[in-house]
Amino acid sequence: MPEAKASSPTVPTPPRLQGAISIRDVDPDALKVVRKLVAGGHEAYLVGGCVRDLFLKRRPKDFDVATSATPETIRKAFRNCRIIGRRFKLAHVFFGPKIIETSTFRTTPITAEDDPLITHDNEWGTVEDDARRRDFTINGLFYDTDADAIVDFVEGLADLERGVIRTIGDPLLRFQEDPVRMLRAVKFAARLDFTIEEATWRALLDTVGHIGKCSRARVLEEIYKLLRGGAARRSFELLLESRLMTELMPSYVDLYRKLSPGGLSGPASKTRPGEPSRVMWNLLEALDEYTSATSQVASNGVLLAVLFAPLLDEQWMTASRQGLDRLIDDLMGPVCVSLGVARRDRELARQILMAHRRMVESLTRKKRRPSLVQRQYFHDALVFLGLTVKARGGDGSELGHWQRLAAVTQPLRIESGDEFDGGPRRKRRRRTRHGGGADGRRHSPEPGTP
Repeated sequence: MPEAKASSPTVPTPPRLQGAISIRDVDPDALKVVRKLVAGGHEAYLVGGCVRDLFLKRRPKDFDVATSATPETIRKAFRNCRIIGRRFKLAHVFFGPKIIETSTFRTTPITAEDDPLITHDNEWGTVEDDARRRDFTINGLFYDTDADAIVDFVEGLADLERGVIRTIGDPLLRFQEDPVRMLRAVKFAARLDFTIEEATWRALLDTVGHIGKCSRARVLEEIYKLLRGGAARRSFELLLESRLMTELMPSYVDLYRKLSPGGLSGPASKTRPGEPSRVMWNLLEALDEYTSATSQVASNGVLLAVLFAPLLDEQWMTASRQGLDRLIDDLMGPVCVSLGVARRDRELARQILMAHRRMVESLTRKKRRPSLVQRQYFHDALVFLGLTVKARGGDGSELGHWQRLAAVTQPLRIESGDEFDGGPRRKRRRRTRHGGGADGRRHSPEPGTP
């Protein structure tokens, strides 16, 4: 397969901004990848989310590289490299558990006249082609490490300055090409506290029904990213406003309609304490505080428990244990099946919700249950207990009891964020990108934009 075409010398020089990024903030392994590719005669830049975040003085989660070299050429240049993907071939360059995702410049793929949905995306192009086929202007930026300059073909710097999420090109077409971009627009608007540009928002509302064309795996991964990204409350508010939540989780929205006359209402609506909608927004806000305070990523089981806990509120303490177990399964079943939730994540969420009642009951019953501390799911149950204490404004006595019991039974190191849990659990080293899918792969259509 031939190399991606180099930029023509007759093309006007794109706008460049020098000195906006400190090279000291760039991951040294990402610099190694860029410099080795350049030394081999290829174009190579840092690209996408890392450039955006560095410009905004935020710490990037990942560093990605875009280059004129093809995936096979990249693999030959790095012994520590593996090619992944079919629809979208990428090179993963490994540095221990860290991955520098390296993609070849692409051009806008050819789609069917009657359906612009992208099903194949391995058409090589120039660096400008690559910028213009990306999703949003703020993700279409490149950083030239040698020149210490941000290269901007799509007016992304202006949109970063204005705090605006805007598609590159016709927003209606961009969402039809890949409807998951609607979820990504919500994610970036919430996480960066940006507004979605008017034409982009109108196009999102007009194409919201197309989200069903996307694979369940990609959609579920984006939902998890919304929950664990530190702006879950705002993300779900935008999902509700745009009707994406109704399209994505109709059975979940129906459950709220059955429990309260107003159904699932927004956070600004007047709701009574204990009403499912209010509990949900409070839990999402507590989840955001946990993410910010601990810099830890809640497990998928905890995220699912946060979503379903508001629907159990009235029967949590009154139903029998067997009745509560059946209720949890009945609530989670249709939603989890439609989203393709992994069985292990669904089971962990069920264990967390069942354990929660035992943890709350422990202070009112004579029989304490220290054996719960030995359970594999205890840490997640403790995290969830901390979230509910925050959400309900409790005195934290239950949380304190279980933290002390955990410290005696299996000593845990208390660190920042200990108001939520008993300390960080030991993490397994996995060769995955932070915040990626359960299978360690990224399903996002545009590399470099976490």
